Amino acid sequence: MTENQDRRDEAREAIDMLHRMNRAHRRLVERRFQQSGIGIHGGQHRLLMTLDILGPAPAQTELARHMDISPASVACMLKKLESDGYIERRICTGDERRNEVSITPKGLAEVEASKQIFSAVDDTMLRGFSEDELQALSGYFERITENIRLAEEES
Repeated sequence: MTENQDRRDEAREAIDMLHRMNRAHRRLVERRFQQSGIGIHGGQHRLLMTLDILGPAPAQTELARHMDISPASVACMLKKLESDGYIERRICTGDERRNEVSITPKGLAEVEASKQIFSAVDDTMLRGFSEDELQALSGYFERITENIRLAEEES
């Protein structure tokens, strides 16, 4: 086997491990959510957490861009979150084509419970890692993300 083939095999193995780790993380988080009674899942949960991160009243288009999903997907998730009482939408003053989105007290309670779960899962997942190892890991992920971004721009 050539050195180049060995490198590709090792890279494929690392990427497969990353996918397995992501699925295991998702399963553990979902299990903890079920145990705690958190009522939202998947993309809706990610959207609610993104609203918390972005702060007051981002537009739907900003949410779609930040989450790297279609505005139509955001609209569907927002509709469900709104009907369940987790968010409120209102027409932006000065631009009636734009909706501003904010989290309700019910939604904020879900966000806070979720933060506690994520913190506990992160602690479990990264147990035994030194600060240097965590910085190196973060750097590797940043480089991978940048490489993918550049490749997307080229195509």
